[in-house]
Amino acid sequence: MNETVKKDLAEAREVCPTTSERLLREGALLVDVREPDEVAQVGFGGGEVINIPLSEFEARWREVPRDRDVILACAVGERSLKATYFLMYQGYERVANMRPGIGRWAERGFPITGSAENVSTTEAASTCCGSA
Repeated sequence: MNETVKKDLAEAREVCPTTSERLLREGALLVDVREPDEVAQVGFGGGEVINIPLSEFEARWREVPRDRDVILACAVGERSLKATYFLMYQGYERVANMRPGIGRWAERGFPITGSAENVSTTEAASTCCGSA
């Protein structure tokens, strides 16, 4: 018999790309949950970054360390928010979701791999850190 377990989770912490970049400089880990083909076109640079696609996250979440700050990121912050809540459900406390994602990161001039031309304009259109 399957029983549904209900947990009351706090609201996920969200950080903008500017705060995320600072946290990475301070030793946080960035987990990019985009699919490999997306990462191959343009990826996050400038810190320790691992790719665990959301499609594989349930099988690979244990690769995410519990003993350090972790920022989850994707294209716009939706998939990474799901991964953030998943980790919170597993008992992780030092996790945050980056919203918006790679578009605003590249727009801010933070390090990337690949070409910023591969970021769609809708990904970069969201506001970040109080700017419009």
